[in-house]
Amino acid sequence: MKENKNILLYGVIDRIEDNKIVVINLEHRQGTLYLPKKLFTFSIYEGLWLKIVISPDYNKSQEMKLKISALQKELLERNKKDNT
Repeated sequence: MKENKNILLYGVIDRIEDNKIVVINLEHRQGTLYLPKKLFTFSIYEGLWLKIVISPDYNKSQEMKLKISALQKELLERNKKDNT
């Protein structure tokens, strides 16, 4: 089984563009995130520091692989029927 190693980042809200996009500068100049403002369920403002946790979701990844495989199979079968 795969280990569940989380990545912990800190970032500060630099600005909110057009009242729609939140621009977050990551600590130590590690990068920038652009997120829709509507994602936030709490009050946000420029200068607010955020703790950002990124973790893999292996179950969701496997679920999506199976879904994609089923769709590919369906398309291939449909294509075979259309060519006969």
